[in-house]
Amino acid sequence: MEKSSLDKFWFLKNLDIYEGISEAVLCRIASSAYETTVPTGTQIYSPHKEDGNIYVLKRGEVVLYHSKDGKRAIFDTLEPGSVFGSFDPQNLTPTHFAVTTRPTMLCVTPLNEFLKIISEHPEAMLRLMQKMALRIHDYEQKIQNSTEGATERIYNELERIQKKRQQSFLGKFLPIPLQITHETLAEHTNLNRVTVTRGLQQLKNEGLIRIESGTGVIHLAKV
Repeated sequence: MEKSSLDKFWFLKNLDIYEGISEAVLCRIASSAYETTVPTGTQIYSPHKEDGNIYVLKRGEVVLYHSKDGKRAIFDTLEPGSVFGSFDPQNLTPTHFAVTTRPTMLCVTPLNEFLKIISEHPEAMLRLMQKMALRIHDYEQKIQNSTEGATERIYNELERIQKKRQQSFLGKFLPIPLQITHETLAEHTNLNRVTVTRGLQQLKNEGLIRIESGTGVIHLAKV
């Protein structure tokens, strides 16, 4: 097996949805998939074009968002180990945008091959459903947070992002610094930038967050 295939095999073997699947099947998945490295700000897909792939985030970060009148509303931030894309073979056009926010490496599998493998292995299907259920719960929590006041909404979103960034695809918790611009936080909370700046200052004054000078890294009191 070539080095690139070995790298893909190792990654897929450590991906939780493929846990327990035989090495022969993993080799088949690795042979049908390809890896690509893209810079920050790369649009992976959009609602304007069909895309028949399933993506696994191997390294980096991707945001999923909707856009209206040039304004972005981010609804998810994906970390390594995340599986995303259009899972409906009857409709290959995504309903949202996916863009990298860091230099990113992706493992890409054609949708038809991914669905075939999943359907042949009920345990993988179950794990995928569990992942999707957790994601739906996270989205519901985000919607619930949107009913709170601006300052509380900002803190809840910071806490949500921090928790998502702490867990790697290997199930280990890593100390990933929380760095986010006021503009990006505004896109996460559907607030304007001035309100976000004021909210962060209020949280800082109340001792709920600490912002490192120079780096801008945010530390949350409750996390």
